[in-house]
Amino acid sequence: MCSRIFLSTASGVRVACRTVDWYVSDEPVIWALPAGLARRGAPGADALEWTSRHASLVVSGWDAVTSEGVNDAGLAAHVLYLEDSEWEAPDHRPALGNVMWAQWALDTCATVGEVLASLDSVRIVDAPMRGTSFGMHLAVEDRHGDAAVVEVLPGGVVVHEGAEARVVTNDPPLDMQLACLSRYAPFGGADALPGDVDPISRFVRGTYFLDHLPEPADADEALAGAVSVARSMSVPFGAPSEPFGTYPTWWVSATDLTAGRFIFQSTLSPFAVWLDLPDAMARSSAGQPMAVDPLQPDLAGDIVDRLLPRELPY
Repeated sequence: MCSRIFLSTASGVRVACRTVDWYVSDEPVIWALPAGLARRGAPGADALEWTSRHASLVVSGWDAVTSEGVNDAGLAAHVLYLEDSEWEAPDHRPALGNVMWAQWALDTCATVGEVLASLDSVRIVDAPMRGTSFGMHLAVEDRHGDAAVVEVLPGGVVVHEGAEARVVTNDPPLDMQLACLSRYAPFGGADALPGDVDPISRFVRGTYFLDHLPEPADADEALAGAVSVARSMSVPFGAPSEPFGTYPTWWVSATDLTAGRFIFQSTLSPFAVWLDLPDAMARSSAGQPMAVDPLQPDLAGDIVDRLLPRELPY
């Protein structure tokens, strides 16, 4: 499942915040990835290949997917579950697996505009993880305040930009989520603000609370405010959710796009950890990937000293 919000303030603070909700842990690992890495977007002879132009801090899931991250240009990218996805048919364009979608954006683009301008040059395809296919949509934001959500649907690629892209959860697709807002009293309808854990309810709450978040005094206050909104969209452990019984929030992240600070908190820990991208890159002396398991029980605060060289598994 998952939720993501983007806070862009009048003073120029840009903060992205997301939750990861699933019926099992996605086994997250935080990576510090230097520029210059050779990447491959999918299996097969028609796969897109590229060399990363930008360094990034990212979170991987199941050693197979970049769930989200931020790069040294101040671009952030996230993939969230979207069952209604229908991937593109074979054509002349190289294939980019959905599990590498966010990483490709972070590696090759500096702004939301660059991501959108590059979409036509790639073909987004299904790349199963552990034998299972996942529908996904891509959310991107940058330090200039631009945001977009990209969905690959049966009718083709759909892009939402600007205010429409501030909040995203899961199914139905974003145009239907936006239309659903009118059912609820804060947006002119008759229904009360919903309290369920389904994607529409989380979308309505996130939009409502983001609309009412006070202007923050600084970046730290903006990060705290964004997390408070994300918490209102989170799913507590044990909360009933069909068909898997429970579907809890496993972790929450917050990213300061201007400073390159990435904050992570497991919902199994009372402590948050963080990394600053410039410090993480300075620690990578040989230009090699470095990683840290953010679920270690003794972690708290700045964890740059816990980054260690590790071979990328995907």
